[in-house]
Amino acid sequence: MYQSRLARSSEYTLQMARLTAGKQGKRKEHQMSLRSGSAILSGLAFIATTTVGLGAQDEGVKQVQQLIKKAQSTVESIDTAKLQLKKTVDAYNAMLAPDVKDRRDSYKQLQKEMANTEKKRAEVTSRAAEMNTEADKLFKSWQDSLASIQSPDLRKRSDDRLKKAQDRFTEIRQAGQRASGLYDPFMKALQDQVTFLGHDLNAGAVASLKPDADKLNAQAKELYAAIDKVTAGATANITQLSAE
Repeated sequence: MYQSRLARSSEYTLQMARLTAGKQGKRKEHQMSLRSGSAILSGLAFIATTTVGLGAQDEGVKQVQQLIKKAQSTVESIDTAKLQLKKTVDAYNAMLAPDVKDRRDSYKQLQKEMANTEKKRAEVTSRAAEMNTEADKLFKSWQDSLASIQSPDLRKRSDDRLKKAQDRFTEIRQAGQRASGLYDPFMKALQDQVTFLGHDLNAGAVASLKPDADKLNAQAKELYAAIDKVTAGATANITQLSAE
């Protein structure tokens, strides 16, 4: 009888040991599962953060490329407008030439060139506005991204580069404004002379415009130089942006 009780006691002890081991095994599996799940979540969080960061970088690169494209388009339109302006000045001088064959035809040609010049000038204004919009967009995005740079040294260096880029574009805008400030008086003076000759294209009327013609041609040269300064500044900025 004693042996029977001892056997039952041993069997009970063995069952309890198995049950305890099973519970411990499940607890370890659960803990491992939790750690694995936590690791996966941490990994996903890191990937998501990295993706957002890379996405912001990609967007910045796209903005720079878009600005370069708009700036190049603006420079091209300015060069085209300058060529058209020269054609207008050539037509003006041809009309005033003493040996012109048909002054009335030359007069009509001048009017045509003037209209084309105004169209080209409108294109420059439109392209420049697009370039300025892209520049403002890039600079705002650049400024906003500074806060995400953890290193104070790198953040300051990025801020310094941003300010230099902004200064370069400010110079381009100011140069454009100066060129525009020369263009308007030039075209008004030209239009006045065209109106003056509108009903009086005889040799005496044309000869009386000699001092005005000299002044207008001097204005044209000054305007060409101002336009060249705008394109040189814009081209240099494009090169700088491309290098960065």
